[in-house]
Amino acid sequence: MSRQYNSERREAAAAQTRQSIVEATVKLHGLGITTLAAVADEAGVSLPTVNKYFPTREDLFGACTKHMAENLEYMAPDELAAIQDPVERIYTTVRQIFSLHEQTFGQSWTGYTLEDESPVMAKAMADYEVLIDSMADVLLNSQTSQTLRKEFIRGLLNPLTYRALRLKQGLAFDETVEQMVFVLKKLLV
Repeated sequence: MSRQYNSERREAAAAQTRQSIVEATVKLHGLGITTLAAVADEAGVSLPTVNKYFPTREDLFGACTKHMAENLEYMAPDELAAIQDPVERIYTTVRQIFSLHEQTFGQSWTGYTLEDESPVMAKAMADYEVLIDSMADVLLNSQTSQTLRKEFIRGLLNPLTYRALRLKQGLAFDETVEQMVFVLKKLLV
């Protein structure tokens, strides 16, 4: 009597290999490294294995950005909008937005550098900015709805502004939050 083939182990191993490749990509994108050879090395697989699971670089970028989006932790804009005290709403919103920027610090920079050549990265960065803008918009009211003020506030809360404050100016996370809250209170309260 012949043994019956059970593909569950093979499928589990394939899923684990795929996940290892995605996690290696996320890690390396955080460092600005996007070569498939580096991903293969970090994942502990061969380059042909990476190509087997992700035939194109865009396929790999898609899996990476999906993994990042699914693992971000933040309060939804409607939860932020429900905070009644304006100062507390500013503080919590800034902290939540900057926490997102901290979670995606290197990856967002890599996304911006690749968005002109990668439709997947362009969409991922556009989606990220929509999320950040929707969170920032809870700070706006009818008095701040002028387009210039709205765009200025969104710019203050943009990942590139955050990166400049953290990396170039050397502010710690809490210092960055504190200073941004100070500025926004002057503008909004």
